[in-house]
Amino acid sequence: MAPTTVAALISAAGAVAVALVGAVAELLRRQHRVMGEVREQVSNTHQTNLRDDLDRVIAGLDRVLAGQTEHSRDIAALRADLSHERVERLAVAERLDHHMGVTADPR
Repeated sequence: MAPTTVAALISAAGAVAVALVGAVAELLRRQHRVMGEVREQVSNTHQTNLRDDLDRVIAGLDRVLAGQTEHSRDIAALRADLSHERVERLAVAERLDHHMGVTADPR
């Protein structure tokens, strides 16, 4: 090859290498910025471990759900009791009306 061709190829290869180094540097800079954002979102700013905090929250949520289930059963039982009391109260009122000779209002 001619010396001018070799010089041109070396210059072109150098330019391509510089462009590749620049592209890689830009990709690394962007990745570093993104990783910094991720680290800011997940790193602890206090003494406890993030996983331990999450486990504690999940355990607390389990206790809340168990309490809600118990409250739902209690409310259902109260509704049943109130329904039974209402039926008994209406039966007593009907017997009392019958005993006193009161007829139903014809309106």
